[in-house]
Amino acid sequence: VETAKAPLVLSNDGSGVVDAGGPYAPGTRVAIYGGGQLGITEDGLQQQWVLVENKRLFPLPDNVDLDTGAALPINFITAYPALTRVGQVQPEQHVLVSGASGSVGQALIQLIAALGALPMAIVSSDEKAERALLAGARVVINQTTQDLQEAVLEATDGRGADLALDPVGGPMLGALLSAVRARGTVISIGFIAGNTASINLVDLVVHEKRLLGYDAWLESDSEVSMAFDVLTKLVASGAVWPVIDSIFSLEQYEAAYERLASRKAAGTILMRF
Repeated sequence: VETAKAPLVLSNDGSGVVDAGGPYAPGTRVAIYGGGQLGITEDGLQQQWVLVENKRLFPLPDNVDLDTGAALPINFITAYPALTRVGQVQPEQHVLVSGASGSVGQALIQLIAALGALPMAIVSSDEKAERALLAGARVVINQTTQDLQEAVLEATDGRGADLALDPVGGPMLGALLSAVRARGTVISIGFIAGNTASINLVDLVVHEKRLLGYDAWLESDSEVSMAFDVLTKLVASGAVWPVIDSIFSLEQYEAAYERLASRKAAGTILMRF
């Protein structure tokens, strides 16, 4: 696996206006999808002019401004295939989301609702609970004051959730596995709370629950393109909408990273030129 090497221009995703080259006319507003390269193994987007491959550019609908477009790529390209291809979400299913006030969490909540399922949010404060409700959560569970498994059983008439998605990791993964029904599924998509987890093997063996992983950077170019086609239609219709926590100038990059590290953000943190 390639790792970042200094000097390196950071920032993986963004948006901008085409100046020249490629399949789009000058002036076209585009979202830029960095994949596993921009800002990681190649120079990224914290610069006023950038040369990127055509496959990374996706035209924005007329009703989507550049700030919203910059918050779209990795959050929704993580959420949509995880729900549809990996989770095979179905209408009316109860779907649990940990870290539901974060940028990926809110994308998941919105998409679950847009796909006809019932989003259930797990948060860590009353303030974050309000943001999850605004994103469209049907049920919000504050893990600091409620027992997760009991709250899920109560909200699902004793059955348990059908599907759970976990951007948090650490101890949360095992708790989610216990909160889904027999033959239910948990999809691990992140590990901000730790990259090791403990699970009850009874959940896997006796109750035949499934534990799966998802990494957006393994998506092929064609899969990313197909997902963007769906997502831009959903955004254009207003069915989903990226949530922005805050916007900083490049000169404020230290404050931006402090906000990111605080884990208090509700939505995407942007840097604007």
